[in-house]
Amino acid sequence: MRLRLSLPQASWFRLWAPRRLAWWIALLFLIGSACFAYGSFATNWPQLLEPGMTTASAIGVVFFVGSFLFTAAAGLQLLEAFNGDIADLGTGPDGQRPAWRWFAWKPHNAGYLSSLIQFAGTLLFNLNTGNALLAGLGWVEKDVLIWTPDLTGSICFLAASYLALMEISHGWWSFEPRQVAWWVVMINLAGSVAFQVSAIYAFFPPPPDAGWNWDANLWTFVGALCFFVASYLMIPELFDADATAPDKSVLLR
Repeated sequence: MRLRLSLPQASWFRLWAPRRLAWWIALLFLIGSACFAYGSFATNWPQLLEPGMTTASAIGVVFFVGSFLFTAAAGLQLLEAFNGDIADLGTGPDGQRPAWRWFAWKPHNAGYLSSLIQFAGTLLFNLNTGNALLAGLGWVEKDVLIWTPDLTGSICFLAASYLALMEISHGWWSFEPRQVAWWVVMINLAGSVAFQVSAIYAFFPPPPDAGWNWDANLWTFVGALCFFVASYLMIPELFDADATAPDKSVLLR
């Protein structure tokens, strides 16, 4: 028996939707994931790339850019969570959508909490990757300035991914392999687990263990690939019959 996802075949090839906020979210996560995948790959397998592309400074900048793109995507996703209920209302009697909301507090909404915690995690990754560009740090400074925000940010990603699963499951867990949205959150959850393992290996013991660093980059690479695939799936998901209903889409004007 072959598994068939409940998504029109043509949707897999419809990749252009710049008026959709979710499209920009997916695109930014896609590029950010590619940055993390490249940075970890270049660190572990520099012999497969051009020498100028594998310097520590270049890789550090790529990681920092990737974390910034994650923050931009997560910020837009949080904005989408602020306005999700407004979008669901559709247009009013005058044909206009309600004004955008720039802040909201929805502590009982799993999707909102997922977006909020994920955004906090990306800010911690900004600290992690930004501090990694500093030179001359000892192992204590590296653990405080680089490893601590890395570990905390990974915990945030793990919590956010599980909350996203709860949102689509309407409970603690679900198994819906025919639904693209389920695959998006499950692959994101797998990527968050990989990032968490990477953060554990990224600890800087005295003296540093080169093997730990290689394992940390390996799991970062695995997690980045998961995020890359999940980000791509967010794009064709936009064209699912339910996702494209006019009164349930957040459009850019």
